This record gives sequence, C-alpha cells and structure tokens, in this order.
Amino acid sequence: MKIIISGSGIGGLVSALYLNKYGHDVVIYEKNDFAGGKVNEYKKDGYRFDTGPTLITMPFVLKKFFEDIDENINDYAELNELEKTCRYFWSDGTMFDSYSDTEKLSEEITKRFGNDELNAFKNFLEFSRKLYKISEKYFLTKEFKLRNFINADGIRYFRKFTSKKSLNTRANKFFKDKKLINVINRFATYNGSSPFLTPQLFSIIAYVEYMFKPYYVKSGIKKLADSLVELCNNRGIEINYNASLKGIENNNDVITTVITENKSGSIKEIKNFDVLLSNFTNNSSLTGKKYLENTDWSLSGFLMLMGIEGKNKKLQHHNILYSDDYEKEFNDLFIKKLPAENMTIYICITSRTDENDAPRGHENWFVLVNAPSISNNFEWSEENKEMYKNKIIQRIKEFGTDIEKKIKFCNIFCPSDFLNLYNCENGSIYGLSSNSLKTMFKRTRNRSNKYRNLFFAGGNTHPGGGVPLCFLSGKIVSNIINK
Repeated sequence: MKIIISGSGIGGLVSALYLNKYGHDVVIYEKNDFAGGKVNEYKKDGYRFDTGPTLITMPFVLKKFFEDIDENINDYAELNELEKTCRYFWSDGTMFDSYSDTEKLSEEITKRFGNDELNAFKNFLEFSRKLYKISEKYFLTKEFKLRNFINADGIRYFRKFTSKKSLNTRANKFFKDKKLINVINRFATYNGSSPFLTPQLFSIIAYVEYMFKPYYVKSGIKKLADSLVELCNNRGIEINYNASLKGIENNNDVITTVITENKSGSIKEIKNFDVLLSNFTNNSSLTGKKYLENTDWSLSGFLMLMGIEGKNKKLQHHNILYSDDYEKEFNDLFIKKLPAENMTIYICITSRTDENDAPRGHENWFVLVNAPSISNNFEWSEENKEMYKNKIIQRIKEFGTDIEKKIKFCNIFCPSDFLNLYNCENGSIYGLSSNSLKTMFKRTRNRSNKYRNLFFAGGNTHPGGGVPLCFLSGKIVSNIINK
C-alpha cells in the first residue's frame, strides 16, 4: 500500500518504520523544518535543553520497538537509570527524595512519613499493579474497544477500571500524610489532567515510574527522535519538511487527496495513496468540528529555559516545589482557566547528570509550571509572560534559592507556542484531558469513524501521551493498517 503520514512526531516516525517493515510504501509530510514533534531541544551559548519530555519510563517498550524492526536500541541511544527519581520540596522546609532503589525508597518514606505510610505505599502500589496489568493486556497494547474487557480478568476489574473516583480520592483512601498524597497526585499531570478530577485508573502512572524507573537519555531525549529519522533515511522513507496539512478532498467516506502548503504559500496536491495517517488531531477536516468544540482540554505549560551561573547543591536532576494549596492550583487551571498564583514548579537540571549540557560551573534549568490551555480568560502577552516569569523566580526564592542575578538568559515557551509549533489543540499538551471517563471516550481513536482510510497515532490519541505510549500508539495503528 501507499501510505501518507502527516506529522513526524514520535507516533508518526514509529508508525512509518513499522509500516515500512511490513512492506508498505511510506511518505511523511511535516509542517516544521525538523522531525520529532515535542521531542526537541534548544541550544544556546554552550547550554543544551530538552524542550519536551524530560524522562523516559517503560524502557522495555522502546527496546521492543527496535527489536521489532531488527535493530538494537544501544546502537542509537544510551538510556541511564537515575538513582534519585525526584526531589520534592514543600514551603515548610520538608524535603523528600524518591529513589529508584526500592530499599532506599522505603527507608526515605519511613524517615519522612513513618512506617504506617510505608505500608500504605506498598498497598497503593499493589492496587495500582492490578490496574496496570489489566491496562497492559487490554488497553495499552491494543486498539481501544470495550469488548476487550469482556473476559474473566476484565470483568473482575472493570468497575475499578471505570470507577469515577478520582486519583486524589483513591490516594486519600491509602495515605494520611498530605505531602505523600501530593506526591501521588502529581502523576495526574503526566497526562495533563487534574488529580482531583482524573479517574483512579491513572494511579498506574505512579506504578509505572516506581516499578520501571525513570531513565535519562544521554545527550538528550531528542537523540531518540534523531535515531528514528536516521532509520527512516536509511530505509528509504521520504520526509518532506515545511509541508503543512492544508486540507483534504474526499469521495464519500474515503480521502482521495491530501493538500499541503509550504512556508512560501506553494500548494501541493497528493493523490494516488491508500491510507492517510495523521500524527496530530488538531484539524477539523480530519476529526470533525464537534471534536474541536470540546472545552476540557489538557494542561499546557509555561516553560522557562534558563542558563544559570554557578551550581546549586540543593537541587537534583528532577525537582518539584509544591504550591501551598494544590487543589486551588488546579481549580485555577481548569475551572477559572487562569495561571495559578501559587504554583507548583518543576525544575529539571540535566547537567547534574550530563556535564556537557552546560558550560563548566553553570547549570541548564528547565523550569516548567502547569498552565491552562488557551482561552478568552487570559492572554499570554509579552507583559504577562514577563510578569509570570518574575512570579516564578520569586517563588523559587521563597524555597531558599535566589537565582535572579545568576540568570544568563531566559527563553520562554507558553501555550501559544505549543499551538504554533506542534499543532496542539488550544495549546494543550495532550489534547483532550483525562479529567473524566466521558472526556476520555471523546478522545480521537486510532481508527477514524469518519473516513475508512484515515488513522491517527501520537500522544493525543490512544493509548495516551508520553514517549513510550507514543511508541505503542505507532505500533497499534500500524498493526490495524497492516491488517
């Protein structure tokens, strides 16, 4: 078959390589002048930053992909397990280190929160493990169909799988310490949702990180995207850059023409293909106007990439500085659709692990704060961006780290940048949120219900966002097309 792929994010690249392996003729069209989508990087004055994902979980998914296409991941990227997964801070001075090593983690939980909370943590992981096993077997690795759950295991856990109880509600059932509940609740943001709304099913995200550990890709996560591009080039998969999807033509339920436009406004019509696979969902001609009329979009982000003079002994590779009122923060983001005044701050300093990411004696700070998707409630003007940047810097200072005079430069990405760069719906990072089962069922499926030869892969469709799930999405959709 002749297959057109629109978009060269991880889902698009992985799909292309699988379909090529299956013997199909694949051509990719990409709106930007680079591939990889959100898996990108920024370099300036000897500093290097990831601009999208900053850690990898479920490394076995990536390794299996390379094996499937007769390659070895070690020939393309080096994945290193982090000893400390994250350092957590609260404004009252409490600090908690999460370790990859189970014994060290248990000791730290006991020291900070007590033995009862350690037992609660083990019970929580066992609860999450059961949900994960069902997800892995019937959800994460297959096209989403309710009939997948009509089996002994599925029926047994279906109520828990579809429970409307929130992640926060479930965490409160296990834990008494509010800070440990904060730690568990944070995992809802991995798919851009609120822990006070997202179903308890997403406790599996915590299980995945604690059981499969977080990994750092040496020289940056973009190394993965570059490897996929290299493999496409080696296998004759053509990637056409600066080719935005302008529109389509169809004959009833079959797409017959794909129309692209380059930066100079030149239009190209592509015909004589069998399948169109889209690596994004922000196009009404593909997903329909009804989909884009939804309002419950996932979180976006306010991202600051800062070159920092000097070394900070207090911070680790991954760090979280919690707000004083976590629930109010998410009410601001999802109900009021405004940037939080008292915000939780994520700081990633990859130069703590890879000294080549910053000049000697300096650090590269990736500072991310959750932000609402674009709405009429707030405008990210230059003035507002500068004001919010200063609020974040002041908030970091309140945690005992004054960086104001150490900033060599600060490059800001806000929701409008995510929209313009990556075609994200209203600047959201993961498309529709997972704040309710109802919204989850509205997410675009891998197989279009509008056109017989249209399919979707990537973080905004099944099985979800994040690098490993985009790899799985590419595998799922490729298997559907190949059949």
